[in-house]
Amino acid sequence: MEEPVKVATVQMAPVFQDRDHNLKRMLQLAEEASRAGAKLIVFPELTTTGYSYMSPDDAGMIAEVIGKQAGSTFLVMSTAAQTMGAALVWGMIERDAGTGDLYNSQVLVTPEGQYIAYRKINLWGQDLIWATEGKTNPPVIPLTLGGVTRKVGLLICRDVRDKKDDNWKSFYEPGDADIVCLGANWGDGGFPAIGWVEFAKDNKTTLIVSNRYGQEANNNFGEGGSCVIEPTGRIHCEGLRWSQDCIVYAEV
Repeated sequence: MEEPVKVATVQMAPVFQDRDHNLKRMLQLAEEASRAGAKLIVFPELTTTGYSYMSPDDAGMIAEVIGKQAGSTFLVMSTAAQTMGAALVWGMIERDAGTGDLYNSQVLVTPEGQYIAYRKINLWGQDLIWATEGKTNPPVIPLTLGGVTRKVGLLICRDVRDKKDDNWKSFYEPGDADIVCLGANWGDGGFPAIGWVEFAKDNKTTLIVSNRYGQEANNNFGEGGSCVIEPTGRIHCEGLRWSQDCIVYAEV
């Protein structure tokens, strides 16, 4: 049997429109998780920007092209991943370099500089005002984490329903991914959400749920609730603190 890998899910409350503050806090929490031995560290949906944008112009002011431009979020996180020796996953507003379209996106970057990105498909709430729907299934990448290789996939909030419609059905099938990183702005409700548990069981995968908390404009994201769910449905939430920044760890 392969050795387990230590993973971390970060719960935090991004400050709306304050990328610099959010990045600083993300790096602090990532450093804490990496010192604890985590090799894969996951942050919530739209971690760097906050959520409640009321027009494409507003969202566009903080949007970024994914790439190593000087001072970019991607460059900062890539450098941090290399320094910490851990893969990092976070949410951001992406601007397509060609079309200029805006997306609610998630990015994974490795210590070696390899990366994948995903654009949310099942938009919700204010996503519908400014974001363009993603058009492709979530990506999966083989990652060597602490000497162990795992197939790691991405997912954003409402996409955990695992389909778009009856014509475009499952995003994931059993065997596609060993680990799926879910960045969420989930809001109040039962914890853990039954949809999270069903996703892990149905797809025989470990689901890392990074969920934000707090109030933002008209959106009440509740008290949070981040966890790691094994394919059996077993829940890891040791270290969870309601309405606080915290880190939950698991060996998977």
